[in-house]
Amino acid sequence: MPSPGHLALVTGLVTSSYFTFSNIGLAFFGVMPATARGNTTLPVADRLALWEFSYQVGKLHMASSGVISALALSVSAYLTSSRPLRNILAAGAVAAYTSAAFTLVFLLPVNNALITMRKTNAVKPMEQREEQRTLEYLDKWRALHTVRITLGVFPWLASAITLLATDPIIKL
Repeated sequence: MPSPGHLALVTGLVTSSYFTFSNIGLAFFGVMPATARGNTTLPVADRLALWEFSYQVGKLHMASSGVISALALSVSAYLTSSRPLRNILAAGAVAAYTSAAFTLVFLLPVNNALITMRKTNAVKPMEQREEQRTLEYLDKWRALHTVRITLGVFPWLASAITLLATDPIIKL
């Protein structure tokens, strides 16, 4: 039977994997490439609608997977007896908490601005100046999202390294 520490570790690995690889997929293969300058001929209003669709779909499960990952890695670090592995897990937990804080401090204002732009666009068509501002905010979102992806890699690495370094969870 797996120990509570192992269960926390596996939970951390699963949730950090989901967070990390979903964000990478969104950035490179999802709707986000269709919002980038030079990648599409879509009107700016449609790019903004794609961004908002992706945001609305992802905001709950991405936030919950990031928070669960941070909590699971914290519990796993607390329950791990090996000091080096505990330090690795603690660093992964700190990165996961940092990703959540980074999102709230830096990305949330950009998200809110883009949502406001979308709502305004629903009432009246965008003018050239508004289109440029929207593209600048989408560019800013992509740049900040890259930082969040980078922060998200650390919890995944911490949980994967620790899982590989521990005894098998299930012994046959």
